[in-house]
Amino acid sequence: MSDADGGYVSFFVIPGDALKSLSDELQIVMGEQASKETMERYGYRCGEGLVRSIGFECDDLEEFQEMMPGIMIETGLGRTRSLKVDGGFIVIEFEDSVEANAMGRSEIPQCNFTRGYLSGVVSALFNRKYDCVEETCICKGDEVCLHKMAISKQDIRPEAESVEQSDQAFELDTATSYLVKEEIPDVSYKIFKDYVTHGHQGLCITRDFPAKVRKKFDLQKTPIIWLSTSDTENTVAPQNLSALFYQIENFLKKSENGIIMLSGMEYLISHNTYQSVLKFVQLLNEQIAIRDSILIVPLSPLTLDEKDLKMIERELETYEVN
Repeated sequence: MSDADGGYVSFFVIPGDALKSLSDELQIVMGEQASKETMERYGYRCGEGLVRSIGFECDDLEEFQEMMPGIMIETGLGRTRSLKVDGGFIVIEFEDSVEANAMGRSEIPQCNFTRGYLSGVVSALFNRKYDCVEETCICKGDEVCLHKMAISKQDIRPEAESVEQSDQAFELDTATSYLVKEEIPDVSYKIFKDYVTHGHQGLCITRDFPAKVRKKFDLQKTPIIWLSTSDTENTVAPQNLSALFYQIENFLKKSENGIIMLSGMEYLISHNTYQSVLKFVQLLNEQIAIRDSILIVPLSPLTLDEKDLKMIERELETYEVN
């Protein structure tokens, strides 16, 4: 495939036996379900990276149908039988799947990396989050591996609030993550609202019900992620730190003057190991610096012992509440 400058771009996917070995290793370490999710996320990153490297985007489904066959040739996922748009769905069939052939017979679909890869490719092309479901799989004895994609319920898009005419009340440094030590995150929300109503695009992550947060702080357009096990729109389970990190990272890539409100740190710690949450904060802090954005993390000091609190304090800049 040629890139924008006419040069040749070559891509390849992990061989099938390597995918099988990786899946086996992950199942031993993480368990079957976590292994599937990790393979899918890794596939997503690879598919997204392919499209970003080419520099392509689609404006509509007609352009997508013209572009996608060439991209599919480069993926190395297998031999494609058909690619079509059916209503609001994108449907791709493989008559020969590299991953399915490596995984062997199974009672359930096994093309987790492929599913993620396709989702990553389509999401990057449209600059919107697409989910992919494998409805039939060669592993099950089906004739083809059929993958169906649609816009995700977790598609987060930056939206700016109406700009207020008053002067901005708070002043924070960009490329900085702040720890706000308070029992109730009132100051944190005041800072966040001050910024999103003065030209910054915000993302609010909260343990509280989103409708309640919108009403209390008059957030009309700002996207909100609810930390909950409920299967509803824009919801992330507290134990799924990798999915939450992806949502934040993806938002920061798209946003202008991004600011993140992460309310619910105590809730995340209660559903994960402290070390995993600390690593999550470290990686998030790096993204904030790279994207020249702002992170606000309210936290009740009473919920952590002194040693754990100091570890968080080393990662974040403490904002002094008057």
